[in-house]
Amino acid sequence: MQEEVTTEQRILEAAEDVFMHEGFAGARMQQIADKAGINKAMLHYYFRSKDKLFELILQYKMRQFLPQITAALRDDSLTFFDKLDRFIMAYLGMLRKNTRLPLFIISAINRNPELMASFNLKVGREIAEMMQQEIKKGHISPVHPQQFVLTLIGMCIFPFLARPIFRSVFELSNDDYDHLIAERHLHVMQYARAILKTARE
Repeated sequence: MQEEVTTEQRILEAAEDVFMHEGFAGARMQQIADKAGINKAMLHYYFRSKDKLFELILQYKMRQFLPQITAALRDDSLTFFDKLDRFIMAYLGMLRKNTRLPLFIISAINRNPELMASFNLKVGREIAEMMQQEIKKGHISPVHPQQFVLTLIGMCIFPFLARPIFRSVFELSNDDYDHLIAERHLHVMQYARAILKTARE
């Protein structure tokens, strides 16, 4: 027997869809209520404000994808490059399933920078610390860790933010662009290896 979806669950699902498409500024509580199949008064009974609802959706999305993209970095059985490869694969895989997530998170950061601090994000720091260890061992070139992390994250996220622009510039169909994104992991890793070539080379 299928479990009945509660009113709260319907609201959260509706809010996620509206926020992902409209962003915080464009989303309206009436729009969320209509999508959830309830009236606005009931929506406010469950969630007092749009701000609170937005924060809950952000927390849900962060809890959903963070473990997936950090798992590889904490697998001590893998080499540094294997960890990096799996991180990139997981990160891009998550973005492909949640193509509107980058804009949603940027919207959240712009609204409330302190909100992101509550998630205690350490992914970039973990990569930088691993790089410092590999540099000391002479396994990779002495590339600035923070600069590398900025470049790496940008190479993963930007294709999703710039999709309309690139489709227009290169006259690509949706399927063509999806194919480019599907191959993105291999290209990002290729660039990463080129930048971090061994110090002995």
